[in-house]
Amino acid sequence: MPPPLPPRVAAAVAATVADLVAAGTSGVVLLGSQSRGDAHEHSDVDLVALGSGPEYMHRQLGGLLMSVSWRTADAVRASFADPKLAGSTVPGWRAAVILHDAHGTANELSAEAGAWRWSDIEGPRVAWIAGQMTGRAEVVQRLVGSLAAGRRTSAAVTRNRLATRLPVVAAVHHRILYDSEHRLFDLVADAMGPSWRRSQDAALGLRGEQLADSCRAALGLYAQLAPVVEPYLNAEQLAVVRSAAELAWATQHAA
Repeated sequence: MPPPLPPRVAAAVAATVADLVAAGTSGVVLLGSQSRGDAHEHSDVDLVALGSGPEYMHRQLGGLLMSVSWRTADAVRASFADPKLAGSTVPGWRAAVILHDAHGTANELSAEAGAWRWSDIEGPRVAWIAGQMTGRAEVVQRLVGSLAAGRRTSAAVTRNRLATRLPVVAAVHHRILYDSEHRLFDLVADAMGPSWRRSQDAALGLRGEQLADSCRAALGLYAQLAPVVEPYLNAEQLAVVRSAAELAWATQHAA
């Protein structure tokens, strides 16, 4: 159990829950850093209201940013079945603090999250990884082309697409659950190994890398992940991914 909420957070949460109940929600849960007990002074307060309402809503209350999302129970369950979302949604609901639960639905969802296993979505997991790697082949080609043409802005934006999205693919491959996006990159680096960590750090510019070097490092992430996920690919996908990986590797080592 997390420690009690600080008084100003508790007051803002109570006021927001009261408003949500008045608006018709059947349940309210607290997620994120406040539910885990590791919030800092600039952390927002993440609440999910069960029912139909705005997908995202923000309010400033008591000096705190309150982030409220309305979700139906079916939508929450759909996120458990989505390979891209499950890695963060499942642990979030496992650690959720239930604040209001008129019909017991929030408790049911928390229990379902507790019983959830990656094996429950093995088919979708494999298909999602294959689709992501095949789709990212186009991003690899775009980044190589932008580098060659000296299009710095395009290269930087495209680099970011690889550097921030490939770790999610790697996380799904390794069946990683992460209760915070802040931990995702370190958990993936631990699973993928030192070479991945070096490329990831460089792609994110953590050591002040020049644009071209950070772009080549992002290409290196694709080149490293491609052979790992080959068992998930059909013949057509394999040809696409191998070609992109060869291009990424060649460009990475051309300097």
